This record gives sequence, structure tokens and C-alpha cells, in this order.
Amino acid sequence: MKILLINPWIYDVASFDYWLKPLGLLLLARELAQSSHELRLIDCLDRYDPELIEFTGKQPKTKWNGTGKFFYETVQKPIHIAHVPRFFKRYGMPKALFEKKLMRLRDSGFNPDYVFITSAMTYWYPGPFEAIETVRKLLKESVIILGGNYANLMPEHSKKSGADLVCNYSKMKDVLSFLNQNSITIKGGNEKQNLIPYYDLYNHDMSHLVFMTSLGCPYSCSYCATPFLQDFIQEDQIKTVDALERYSQRFNVKNIAFFDDAILINHEKHFDVILKEIIKRGLPERGLIFHIPNGIHARLLTPVTAELMKRANVKTIKVALETTDTQLQIKTGGKVSTDDFYRAIKILKEAGFSNKELAVFILINLPEQKFAEAIEIHDICKSLDILPEINEYTPIPGTRGFKEVFNRSTLPDDFDPLQLNNTILSFSWKEGLSIDEIELIKNYNKKIVQEIKNGGSCHEKKDH
Repeated sequence: MKILLINPWIYDVASFDYWLKPLGLLLLARELAQSSHELRLIDCLDRYDPELIEFTGKQPKTKWNGTGKFFYETVQKPIHIAHVPRFFKRYGMPKALFEKKLMRLRDSGFNPDYVFITSAMTYWYPGPFEAIETVRKLLKESVIILGGNYANLMPEHSKKSGADLVCNYSKMKDVLSFLNQNSITIKGGNEKQNLIPYYDLYNHDMSHLVFMTSLGCPYSCSYCATPFLQDFIQEDQIKTVDALERYSQRFNVKNIAFFDDAILINHEKHFDVILKEIIKRGLPERGLIFHIPNGIHARLLTPVTAELMKRANVKTIKVALETTDTQLQIKTGGKVSTDDFYRAIKILKEAGFSNKELAVFILINLPEQKFAEAIEIHDICKSLDILPEINEYTPIPGTRGFKEVFNRSTLPDDFDPLQLNNTILSFSWKEGLSIDEIELIKNYNKKIVQEIKNGGSCHEKKDH
């Protein structure tokens, strides 16, 4: 059976390629390939697509760590966010190139029986919607299936997509069962899920690769959907290193990001083993650089793991703190305390990591969060000479935090998922921090970051 896989555009007021890859789609692709289906991939967010470079006449600009800016086109703002003073953009390949790729597949004889279109953030739904509309116009006989996080988190809204079928499942065993029920044969399916992305669908060099050594998270934070979207499983450590070594050589990649939500769970038998294998094989000496951008659990970090990360050439570590308010820490899940955070930073610094490699995740605009606390956490970061990195809170359907924001489990009738965008939420949610307060916090963040980059804390200066 012929199947076309599509990773659609991002529609947003701002976006950046922070080690993005369509992991869910690539994990499903491996299952489909092993079931002997003929596959093709169109990744609208692939900055290194040779056709994109030729079509735009622009070489991708990439930082030392493999991240970079997407190509984008400014588009008209939807009516629900017309009042927001931001430009609305379609990030990824030009639509004309997307249409060209579809027509070339059709004209070359690859008329897909099915087209799978994935989705990520709920407020990015215009990307999948437009991809579905375009595929419908050019591949009239193909059956279109929408899946991914948005389809799972907003099953009712996703019915408006125009897809023939919507897969409202996230766990692989349920997705494969759904496909079997809809005449897409999947062989096996009882084995442990494979977490190695099927990068074989790409045929050119890339700036980075992304892997998950584990899927899911055993914690239950009020702002996170991961615990009810996925069961927690861990991939075989040697298979993980085999894959990252093989694919990094194949695609001439130096930057590898681990996108686990809980990479330090059972780390003595899992992540520590992966790090030791990376060191044993001499991958740092070959120039491989590793990044952990999703936020490590400060409470679980040990000096041994920190030392292994340093030896394995880990150059990006985000430490998840979110808030220093004790009551909010407990209310949001109790994953970390401020003392845990201080201890983790001490361990990382003693292992030799500097402020060029470390950053702290800070959530702002959490339900009940105070303006003063968001400022205070920046002062703490400055005293520790660690860069504070702001993440604006996004209420995700199905989470406890979502219900707190809307006092209900579904969106109000006059509310659109676009308004869940963390940059846009404050224009609609009057119980949170004000637009002016958020702007003040962002400006203070820029000030603190600049001060740290310009010389660090007083203690740092004395040491040097």
C-alpha cells in the first residue's frame, strides 16, 4: 500500500527550529515500513530540504548547535486573533513548493492510497487544516487521515479538519489497532514499541537529529498532557546509541538532541548507560554534540550523571524549575522544590558546566502565579549565574491547569484554539497576569540574560 506522510506547517506569531523533528510520525513510519508499505515523506519544516533551498534561493542559517530560523510567509490573521498586535506567519516551505511536491508524486505514478497528516500544538491546527485542503485538491482519490497531539487533545474540533478519518489515539498500540480497523495492515504489533525514528525517509544532510530514549513521564504535572497521552517506556540503551551513531554518519550530523520528558528516570540503568556507551565509542571525539532541551528533573540528578554528561559532550542542559512558589510547586505536581534546583545547579557547576551550557526553565502566567514571583526567580538565576529561559504557560486541553483557566473541561463556545497560544492567551484570559506585566517580565528577562552574558555574577568574576 502506498502511504504519504506529511509534517505540516506551523502557523504562529513566532517560531524557531529548536531541534524540531516529527518524532511521532517517524515512529509510526517505522511500523509502516516494517509492514511492507511503500512510504514517502513531505516535511514542511525541513530547513535542509534541497528543493526548499533551490526554490527560495536561500541557504539555511544554522547556529553552532543545529538550531535555526524557519522560512516563513506572513499571512492574514484569523478573525479570532485579529485584535492581537502580532504578525501571523506560516512557518515552513512555501505553499507553492508543497503543491509542486504533491503534483510530482502524482505525476510520477506514486498515487498514495492514504495520506497521513500529523499535528502538534492545538493552536497550530491551521497547518494541518491547510495541508488537508491542499491534498484534497491535488490527490483526489487518496484517503486522508489526521492524527497527532491536536487530534488527540481536541477530538471534537479536529472533526472540522476535512480529513476522511481522524485518529484520536496517541499510544502506538491504539494507533496501530485503529489502522488495522481501517484496512491498513500492520504486521505484529504486540512487541514493545520501538522508539527509534525512521529517518530513512530523508535523503540529504541535516543540521540535527532528535531521539527519545524514553517516551511518556511517570509524573503528573497539572500543566502537562504527556502522562495521559503516553505510557512511560524506555528504549534499549544500546539500540539507541547504535541508531544515533548510524544516522549521524549517514546524514553528516553533529548535533543530537534528546527529547525525553523524563530522561533521568531510572538513570543508573538507563541514561547513565547511554552516556557511558557514547563515551566508550568515542563519539565526542568524532565531533558529536548532545543537547537535552526538554528540562531535566533536578531532584533526580546525581554527580555521577552530571560527570558523564560532561564527558559525553552534552552542551545544552535545561533544568526544569518552573516556579519558586512553594504552594504552586506542590499544586502543580511536586516534581521539584527550590532546594532540589539549588542542589542540581551546584552538581552541574562542580561537573564543569558553565552558563553557556545551562539554562533554567521558568513558567510564567501559571494559574495563581504572582508578578513578584516571576521577577524573584530571575534574581535567583542571576545570583547563580544561570540563564533564565521563559516559557509562557499554555493551557492544554485535558490537563488540570486547563480546567482551572476555563473552569470547565472544554473551551467556551466563542473561544478558538488559536487563543490558547501562550503568546496570545493573555489577550483573552483576564484572570492571569496582564499583558503589561508579562511584557515587564520579558524585558526584565532580557536585562538579566544580557548581564549574565556580559560577565556573570560577582562571584564568577572573582573566580576568574
